[in-house]
Amino acid sequence: MDSSHNKTQILSSLEEHRNRLSKKSLIELFNENSNRGSDFSIAFGDLWIDISKQLIDSTTIGLLADLADESKINQFFSDMMAGSPVNWTEQKPALHTALRAPRDSKILVEGKNIIPDINGTLEKMEEFSDSIRNGKLLGATGAPVTSVVALGIGGSNLGSLMAYKALSNFTHREIDIRFCSSIDPVDLNQTLNGLNPETTIFVITSKSFNTKETLVLMENAKKWLEDSIGIEGFSKHLVGITGSREKATNLGIEETMIFDLPDWVGGRFSLSSAAGLVLMISIGPDEFFHLLSGMEEIDNKTLSEHFESNGTLLLSLIDIWNRSFLNYPTMAVVPYSSQMSYFPAYLQQLMMESLGKNIRRDRHGFDNSVGSVIWGATGTEGQHAFFQFLHQGTDVIPCEMLGFSNSYNEALQEQQNSLFANLLAQTEALAFGSYPEKEDLTPEKKLEGNRPSTVILAPKLTPFILGQLIALYEHRTVASGVVWGVNPFDQWGVESGKSIAVDIELEMNKGSSSEAMTKRNSSSEKLLEKFKILRNI
Repeated sequence: MDSSHNKTQILSSLEEHRNRLSKKSLIELFNENSNRGSDFSIAFGDLWIDISKQLIDSTTIGLLADLADESKINQFFSDMMAGSPVNWTEQKPALHTALRAPRDSKILVEGKNIIPDINGTLEKMEEFSDSIRNGKLLGATGAPVTSVVALGIGGSNLGSLMAYKALSNFTHREIDIRFCSSIDPVDLNQTLNGLNPETTIFVITSKSFNTKETLVLMENAKKWLEDSIGIEGFSKHLVGITGSREKATNLGIEETMIFDLPDWVGGRFSLSSAAGLVLMISIGPDEFFHLLSGMEEIDNKTLSEHFESNGTLLLSLIDIWNRSFLNYPTMAVVPYSSQMSYFPAYLQQLMMESLGKNIRRDRHGFDNSVGSVIWGATGTEGQHAFFQFLHQGTDVIPCEMLGFSNSYNEALQEQQNSLFANLLAQTEALAFGSYPEKEDLTPEKKLEGNRPSTVILAPKLTPFILGQLIALYEHRTVASGVVWGVNPFDQWGVESGKSIAVDIELEMNKGSSSEAMTKRNSSSEKLLEKFKILRNI
């Protein structure tokens, strides 16, 4: 993983072990151990995690445990949860775990206990959510608020959108919740279609209140409100979730309608903060607190469980094994639940923004690849889309299947059984290929198998279970960053792209001459020229 002059004995041992193990197949590994399904599965919270169909054996687990120890993962998590500045490039703590810590905890940041402020924000969120759910929050014309539009992008959007869809069985049926993140003008127009400005509020989430996309959406929302209820009343329809109160008030949001978003929580880790307000409005404070409880359970287990029973660390080290030693570049995440349709996209941001780095903390590069491309879709839909590639494509793509044992409706349990049967069948076909009795298959029909997969099985999709899943992936991502030596909490590549976009837009809006355009590369210059021609400028 790290540059060759720093290679440790453990890394060398893992590479030697990889060379030996790669000569075996999953069928052989299962034949050698009749208890493999039990030996390579654990209960972690309410989640059952089965890694038996990964290309590993007990030696792999032992060496990965040594790698975890060498990387001092446990110490990192202790420091992170205590408020140390583990985000070393920005000299900040990363305290998303504090947001769901017990109400009587004590966590110091710069000598101040942050828990009272967290509790105060949660209480304000609860009061605000209840006022909407009870029909008591009134807009500028005196009509009760019945529609909530969430404006934000990236971590200010994906977490809430994913959880809102996942928990649709728990939502308030009379409150219309909508999300808008794109500055594509069509997106906001479609989002607002059919809504009444008098009964609609906008929840604008931006920690800095500098995010261009979100500010553009906010200005368009204000105009939509002004056209109907006038400039004097639109502030009653704006809610700000931010760490920059002054900027929010300068843009027309009343002080009392601002919820604080601490500087020490990153956007992709922020669902348990005020960034989850829209979700709380939808599912209610009680269920939102159940979500936080699920997160807290995994926080505690991640910190306390030994490696062999620690789902967070096992999954993280399997990710590292697949990427840095077996050289699999992608991982498909396949939830067998239509309600989890946004989960792969949510994980894309969480894991790829956190681990898409090419420089270690020691400023050295890597001998091996780090960070995986995360992609996927819901189960049976995916089977009829990309699973052909998973089974017979020239690249091996590890899969992660998420399943739920119970349906919301007992009358539909038979369909739930069918859903899980599909999940299990796919993992078998991926691992073991075509059935032995079908040896007469033509080459085109034969499945070679030996395609690794993990199954995460949960009892039922509830806020408490979703909280456990979210925290599991959060900590798994952080743990991978620790082992690889990258900072999982910054995103300088994203910031650079934003800066360039601002420069280009300034040039375009000035109607810059070709002389100004020559400052850009010839490709950008030509594309800008073509863009203007197509607009008949």
